[in-house]
Amino acid sequence: MYKYRYILVLFTLLLSFSTCSIREEERGGPVVTEEKIRFELFTRIGAYGLPVSRAGADETNVDQRPWVLVFRGTNGDAEFVEAVQADELNGKTYVYLTEQTVACRLLILANQSSGFYVGNTLYAFTAENFNTCLKNKTLTYASENLLTAALTDPQTTVPYVGQKLPMSDLVDVTKIDASVTIPQVQLKRVVGKIIVRNTDPDFVLEGITTVTNVAKESRLYNLNGTLKQSIGAGNLVEYRVDNLYSSNIANAETIVVGEQTTGNNPLYVYETHTLSNNTYLIIRGRYMNDPFFYKMALVDDHLDMLNLQRNTEYIFTITSVKGMGYGTIADVKASLASNTNLNYTILVQDQAGYEIMSNNEYYLGVTNSHFEIYASAGTSDTYTAFTMITDCKTEFPDKRTITSLTSGLEIVSPANGRIPVSTDSPYEVKIKMLAGFTSGEIELYLGNLRKVITVRRNDMLSGVARVINQFIDNGYYVSAQVEDYASHTWLKLSPGEGGVRNDPDYIYVDDGKINLNVERNGSGKRVGVVYVAVGKGSTQRIKVYITQAVIAS
Repeated sequence: MYKYRYILVLFTLLLSFSTCSIREEERGGPVVTEEKIRFELFTRIGAYGLPVSRAGADETNVDQRPWVLVFRGTNGDAEFVEAVQADELNGKTYVYLTEQTVACRLLILANQSSGFYVGNTLYAFTAENFNTCLKNKTLTYASENLLTAALTDPQTTVPYVGQKLPMSDLVDVTKIDASVTIPQVQLKRVVGKIIVRNTDPDFVLEGITTVTNVAKESRLYNLNGTLKQSIGAGNLVEYRVDNLYSSNIANAETIVVGEQTTGNNPLYVYETHTLSNNTYLIIRGRYMNDPFFYKMALVDDHLDMLNLQRNTEYIFTITSVKGMGYGTIADVKASLASNTNLNYTILVQDQAGYEIMSNNEYYLGVTNSHFEIYASAGTSDTYTAFTMITDCKTEFPDKRTITSLTSGLEIVSPANGRIPVSTDSPYEVKIKMLAGFTSGEIELYLGNLRKVITVRRNDMLSGVARVINQFIDNGYYVSAQVEDYASHTWLKLSPGEGGVRNDPDYIYVDDGKINLNVERNGSGKRVGVVYVAVGKGSTQRIKVYITQAVIAS
């Protein structure tokens, strides 16, 4: 018999399609009172960045009563012990776990409100139901058999719109008692997200009419990351508004002249092995003012099949349409999804506008956690190192500061070194670099949230053309975008191996290499900004600020 003592556990949950900082908050130690150990659970977490999609799901919030499933052991054979739902008290979240003297694995299930399936049976989320389904079962069994509620076929609305997205993660502890610290939990959404964007001026994207052959349900947690192949028609669904395909399941909107996107009406889909299940999109649009349907295979930039994964955002950017599509749904469905008349790139990540961290009261976001600048030091010039945003309303007397941690790096704005609160408007943090400055750090502290921004200075570029391919030490680059490209066409992006393509302003690569091509300058000093996303598994944003002198005559 196991002795039952109750351990008060308060987790730190960090939700993200990608975690995104050089150095995040410094967590304090646990609070121990008699036989209980307490860790804080942050239940309002930012991940996609701001603003969130208007017509989408609640992508970033976590409820304050997640379920914790305890498995005794260290691998997939770990055996189920108990399921406990967290309690909320005074705005904080606690979970009481039975003491375990051996290693355990904790499966965290958040935002799970619609019940779960085992086989064809729907169960409510209760401790009794988990005990019924998992008694004497392993973690591998739970991963394979605990499923989300099933979609209908056809699915006439985008699932989860207006709702919190189900999330999960797994953490390991050496035991459960007052000496143990629960590690950070990196919650991941059960669904992926699809957006289609168009930049071809001869084509007008009207929307996504249907997505066909996607999984009707998903595992609450995928232990090994594999996808089931050829799951059969009975386990697949089609998203469509009606049988006539009279309108789009996701409408596009014009954001600037000549560019449309479904970004405000994203699709949420369960993870699917696309090749074996023949998964594809059909989009609707007007080519040279005539209406057509186009069938899009889910392939990457190398035309390799692209599976739909959980907790992943897919942005398909149509760069050119080379010809007519099909006039009817029947014809386009009968065609091959060869994309011969569509050229597009695929961005597989979260291209968020902010790196967000949060607790259960407020968030703190920054546009970038590294500032790479090419400029002279020792001048009176000031630079916006990053822009921050917060919805905090508390004027903390001590921890509400922006501080330079490095000599020669001065904070110019805010002049008093205090983070502005009681406003959710973006705020530019401006710096000045003194003579001799080369690199340093800026610390943001807001209550119990801490963020460190790194700054590195390089000399101003000469007027000759050059290529920059390093933006941070040991960086693995996944995407980049030139800010206000129409006014900065002298900055062009290209793959690390290859020339400039037809997407010089906004590029995605899958080998970690990006070139920033700076053209020859013969007409006066100029400046430009490029944002670069770095990461493999986690994503960080870099702001690259370029100043270039005129070439000597």
